[in-house]
Amino acid sequence: MKKIILYIAQSLDGYVATKDGSVAWLDEFNKADYGYEKFIKNIDTAVQGNTTYEQFKYLYPGKKNYVFSENAGTQSQKNVIFVKGNIKKFIDGLDKKTHKNIWLVGGPNLLSGFLNEGQVDEMIIFTMPVLLKEGIPLFSNIKKAPALTLKNIKKHDNGVVVLHYLIKK
Repeated sequence: MKKIILYIAQSLDGYVATKDGSVAWLDEFNKADYGYEKFIKNIDTAVQGNTTYEQFKYLYPGKKNYVFSENAGTQSQKNVIFVKGNIKKFIDGLDKKTHKNIWLVGGPNLLSGFLNEGQVDEMIIFTMPVLLKEGIPLFSNIKKAPALTLKNIKKHDNGVVVLHYLIKK
């Protein structure tokens, strides 16, 4: 069975990036692992939006990498498949044997599409003790708010709080 997991950081006031798209504010928190190594070992597929991909140009080694892009037909790069179109059809078309744990990397536009299509199973959200005051919000354009169950809360000594939610289907 496929499981789609959002795993992402946000500021205390709900932003994933500054207005100009920078995530440099996260640099001070990169000294700790927060469970990333354990998480990434269990992921077989990474899905990201084109804005996130263009900003970081990062692919996850040993994982199947997909990038949602309006220009999917004209983009090409080794070890990544560019896709566009209906999210539900894309997910339904993935082989269940090789796509079991799918990481929804970002960003917010892709997340809203996945949520609106009912295609997110879990959300692991790292809330960093920083107020950005403005920027790119994690949640926007949500038309279909899912019912959530809190699975776990973890507090780190540096003020980072991890909220792990399951989405009721």
